[in-house]
Amino acid sequence: MLGRLQEEEAEVAAVIRGKAPQRPDNPNLTFITADILDYKTLREEIKGFQPQIIFHLAGVRPLGRSWAAIQQAYQTNLMGTMNLLRSLQDMDCHSVVMVGSTAEYGRSPAPYRENQIQRPISAYGAAKAAATALGSLCWEYFRLPVTVLRPTLVYGPGQGEHLFFSQLVRSVLAGRPFAMTAGEQYRDFVYIDDVIEALWLAANTPRAAGGTFNIGSGFSIPLRQMAESVCSSIGCTDLLHMGAKPYGPDEQFAYCVDIQLAKQVLQWQPFTPLEQGVAATIEWFRQVHHKK
Repeated sequence: MLGRLQEEEAEVAAVIRGKAPQRPDNPNLTFITADILDYKTLREEIKGFQPQIIFHLAGVRPLGRSWAAIQQAYQTNLMGTMNLLRSLQDMDCHSVVMVGSTAEYGRSPAPYRENQIQRPISAYGAAKAAATALGSLCWEYFRLPVTVLRPTLVYGPGQGEHLFFSQLVRSVLAGRPFAMTAGEQYRDFVYIDDVIEALWLAANTPRAAGGTFNIGSGFSIPLRQMAESVCSSIGCTDLLHMGAKPYGPDEQFAYCVDIQLAKQVLQWQPFTPLEQGVAATIEWFRQVHHKK
């Protein structure tokens, strides 16, 4: 996202927890140290910067079926969002873009459309759905220009190590066996550059305010097909152990999103073919983690 903002010569403030880097590489980048759960500090810091566009990317995805997971999900994803939106009151914001999730749909019938009833089946999905409702309420009550994007499975360079795609790539590049389910779940993969463009368009499309938009490739494939494609590209198909893991209790099999609304309102569509995105991501992991 920072690279896209650099292209626009934007002055950027990134809110982070913990100690900020002393010397940002970009003179137009400022680090703000604040916790999204600390409303007072967050508001003071944001007020000092006076942002015109806000991209809300903070969130947690706790696993498991427990009250601890529910509490963590709601504290950060809902209460943290509330603190952020409250911090923006009385400021001249042009747009607030929040990142939701297709996990908000849960067991709702596919293809997922933005106006259908959500049936989340995880603490994360439920908390994200509540945050989306809160964003819509702030638009109705205060005309705070909130737009929510619901991306599907995002992949690409720099992806976190805890996600399926990055775990798969790193494992086979290192010559280690990769155990997974039978891979019959259908998933929609969208490349990071396409998501970044959607974020920028959402921030600069006034008529998107108050709306929620699915962001994905527009088609889904079996997870096993993606895994086979990655391993075939690397030349390590023998390392893929399908069926070695059971399906989870909350597994979603029918997974498909409708992206027509994003095309119509945001004038957005994905441009990166799956094969190109997979190749670019594998090369990035090879360069960063497996230099010879």
